[in-house]
Order: sequence, then structure tokens, then C-alpha cells
Amino acid sequence: MKKMSFVLVFVFGFIMAGNSQNNQIISIKVGEQMSVNSGMPVEHKEIGTAVMEFMYDYRYLRDTADINSAVTDRMVLQVGYGLSKFTSYRVMLIDSLISVSTPDQIKANPGRYVGGETFSLYKNYPTGKFTTTDKIVTDWFLIEELIPTQEWSMTEGTKEILGYKCRRATCNFRGRDYIAYYTDEIPVADGPWKFGGLPGFIMEVRDIHDHYSFVCVGINSKANRQITMPEVEYNKTSREKFYRTKYRYDINPMGYLETVSGVKVHIITPEGKSRPDLAQPRKLTYDYIETDWKNY
Repeated sequence: MKKMSFVLVFVFGFIMAGNSQNNQIISIKVGEQMSVNSGMPVEHKEIGTAVMEFMYDYRYLRDTADINSAVTDRMVLQVGYGLSKFTSYRVMLIDSLISVSTPDQIKANPGRYVGGETFSLYKNYPTGKFTTTDKIVTDWFLIEELIPTQEWSMTEGTKEILGYKCRRATCNFRGRDYIAYYTDEIPVADGPWKFGGLPGFIMEVRDIHDHYSFVCVGINSKANRQITMPEVEYNKTSREKFYRTKYRYDINPMGYLETVSGVKVHIITPEGKSRPDLAQPRKLTYDYIETDWKNY
């Protein structure tokens, strides 16, 4: 593969790649938490229709020793007949925006077309399984797994969330201990991300160290929006193998980008000083939401 070389001068930069019909945006954030994201138009297939939508604030720490390192995203749980989808609301908006934007519009303001959590989770799709789709730079991944069992313990304590009385429950799931609040006043047995299995709707979940949390902040009980799934060429893999690939990327984003895309990035400060140290492999200051992947 022929390598392309780019010079990144600012703290946050964008690389435009592709032709006029199929633009791809690669964003590179330089610093202690360097990251690479990409956005490009993709086709979607309809798999259902949402009849209710629940908005969540998703929060996690990028540095477990620094409470100010929190990353947040607005997520949406789309509930349809027999299935649901949990995804980034920003990504939904970006997908819609890209579909109606011209190549010139994308080039003029690429920052509008990237951002948001890259994963989507489809419950009971296909029947009896969870399907997770995720993206690392330009690579799409698909992970199917049987719907996992979560052994909840009902505990004392209540909380009011959005006017609903919620009861407290706890469980251990894939390496973390969680506290959840659920309500039986909403006729939906579901919750954010992979959480479920309680006698009601889960309004809030957080691990006991507050490294990861999901809090419901809005409900649309009259939704009528398509539930869609990207139609792309996926790398079908297992949950454990995906986390190993993600780890390889997270400790060395520039190395991963160069390997899979042939893009060579030279980092130069505004003063003209080369900073290759910013692209060196680093140690992660946090762990993934599922920590059991290291056991396989």
C-alpha cells in the first residue's frame, strides 16, 4: 500500500481523503489522550421502527485518577417491536447531515461530521442475540453474542428520576459491580447499553466507582423513527478479539492508522517543532466497561 504523508500543525486537525463522491474525514486530536476518528457517508438498512425513545447521558472517565477527565455523550435507546437499538444521538444526527451534504460543504466544515460514541448495540437482533457494531478509524466491526444473563439483587433504596419512582438493584456484570434504578411505571423491560432483566425500565446505571454511568434525561413516548443499521463491510469478530484490537489502537492510534490506512502523520507544533513523542505508544489510564476480556 502506498503511504500518504500529512503534517498536522494544530492541536486538532482534519484530513480529507477520497474523491468528490465519497469523502472521508479523519480527525486527529493530539495530546495526552490522542485519538483518531473518521466519518464518511454509508448506506443504512431499516430493521424496525421505534415506538419509544429514551435519551441518556453516558459518562465515563478517561483517567480513573482524575474526576475531571470525564467524557460524555448523549445516547438514545430506540425501542421497537421485538428489538431495540442503543446508539449515540450525535452520530444519528451526523449520519443524517452527511446524507444531505455536498462534498464541498463537508470540506468546508469537517468538524461537523465527526464525533460521538462509535458503537451501537442492537438487542434481540437477530432473535436471541445482541449485536454490537463499532468502528476503529476506518474499520467496521460486528460482534454477535447470546443475550447475557444478569443476576440482579433487589436492595433497599428508592430514587425519583424524571418524575418516576425508581427502585434500587445491584449486580456484577463482566468485571464491574453496578447499581441500577428501575421503574415499573414504564411498560418497557429494557435499559441502556446491555443492561436489562429487571421487572421494569432501567432509568439509571453506574458502577460503584463511578467510572461508567448511564442516566435517563428524556423520554419520547410517541416516537416514530426508523431503527437502522449501517450496510458496510464488517469485520466479524468475537467480543474478546475486538477488545484486543481496540486496545492495540488505544495505546498507539498513530501506529494503527498507519498500519490499516497507509496514512503517515507528522506532528509539528505551531512554532515549527517536530513532536514525534506525541505519537508514541502510551499506557491507558482507564479500563473498558467490560474488563473480563483480559481473562480470555
